[in-house]
Amino acid sequence: MKPIELSSKVEPDTTIISNHFIDTYMTKANGEYIKVFLMILRLLQSGKKPLPEVIADRLDMTERDVMRAFSYWEREGVLISSAKQETAASKEEAPVSTSKPLPAKSTLTPADMRKKQNDKGFSHLKYITEMYLGHPMTNPEINSLSYIYDDLKLPVDLIEYLIEYCVSNHKNSLRYMEKVAIDWHQKNILTLQQAKSQAHSYGKDYYTIMKTMGLNHAPAPAQIEFMEKWLHKDDFSLNMVLEACRRTITAIGKPSFPYANKILETWKKAGIKSQTELASYEKNTTPVKGALPEQKKQAKLHNFQERSYDFDALEQRYIQKINQ
Repeated sequence: MKPIELSSKVEPDTTIISNHFIDTYMTKANGEYIKVFLMILRLLQSGKKPLPEVIADRLDMTERDVMRAFSYWEREGVLISSAKQETAASKEEAPVSTSKPLPAKSTLTPADMRKKQNDKGFSHLKYITEMYLGHPMTNPEINSLSYIYDDLKLPVDLIEYLIEYCVSNHKNSLRYMEKVAIDWHQKNILTLQQAKSQAHSYGKDYYTIMKTMGLNHAPAPAQIEFMEKWLHKDDFSLNMVLEACRRTITAIGKPSFPYANKILETWKKAGIKSQTELASYEKNTTPVKGALPEQKKQAKLHNFQERSYDFDALEQRYIQKINQ
C-alpha cells in the first residue's frame, strides 16, 4: 500500500479542500455527508460529474443515502440545485415510507471491545463474519456488527442469515450489511422466516425486472420498494412494468428505477393498465412521457423529471471559497 505523504505542496493527483469548509462545515456535518462531499470534489476536480450512482458505488453506500447527503449540502448552501422541484423519482431515491426511528450509533471503546469478547452471541457472529470476509474484522467493521447486534437488536440467527444473504449477492462490506439490517429493522423483520419470506417474495418477477433493466444482481432495498409499488400498490401487470423498463433503457441508455417510475406514474394517471390501452392511447392522443419517439422522449423526460445539480456553479463556488 502506498503511504500517504503529508506535505504543503499541491501534487497533480490531489483533491484540494478549503480551510473554510473544514472550519465552517466539517465540524457540524456527520461523517457520511462529509464522505459524499469529498467524493463530489474528487470527481469534480478530475473533470467528472459527481452522479449519485457513481458516488454510491465508490463509497459502498446506497443511493438513497447519497441523495440525503446531496439534500443536506444543498440546505447548507454548498451544493446548488438547478431545479427546486421535489419529486420522489428525481434520483435513485426510493419512495418515502413510514419507519420507526433508528437508535443512535456509538463507537465502541477499548473497554467495550474487551467486554464483547465475553459475549458468546457476538463472538460467534464475529467469527462467522470473519469466515465470510476472509480477514480479521477492523474496528469500524466491529462497530457496525455491534450496532446490528446491540442497538438494532436483531437475533443471532437473523444476523447470520443477513451476512450470508449479503455475501451471496457480492456485497462483502459491513457498511452495506448495516444498511440492510436497518431496512429490516424499519420493516419490523425480526425473525429468520420473515427475512426468508421477503427474499423469496422477490420471486421470478423481481428478477425479470432486474434483468430487463440490465442488472444481474439481487435487488437493493430501494429497488424492491419501487417494484412492490408497481406490482402491488399500483397494480400494474409484469408486462407493463417491463415495457416501462425497456423504454427507460431506450431513452437514457442506463437502468433507472425513478425514470421507469415516472413513466408508470404517467400511465397510471391516464388510466392505462394494459398494452392494448397504451397502444390506443398513443394512437389517438399526444404521446405520454415514456412513450415518445426516442430523441424527443429523452430530451423531454430529462428536462422535466430529473433533479439536476449545477455542478459548474458548485465548482466555481468552491474555488471562490478556496481563495477566501
